Amino acid sequence: EYFQLTFTIIHLLSLRLITLASKDLIYYQPTTYNLDYNPIYY
Repeated sequence: EYFQLTFTIIHLLSLRLITLASKDLIYYQPTTYNLDYNPIYY
């Protein structure tokens, strides 16, 4: 049961990291490409 709990926590944390990483790709990658064209992204 303890192992199951830690596994669940690790699973949730990894999901959180994946969502954060995908948000980084969605929101921050365009800034590197389109700084001159889209100052709104700041």
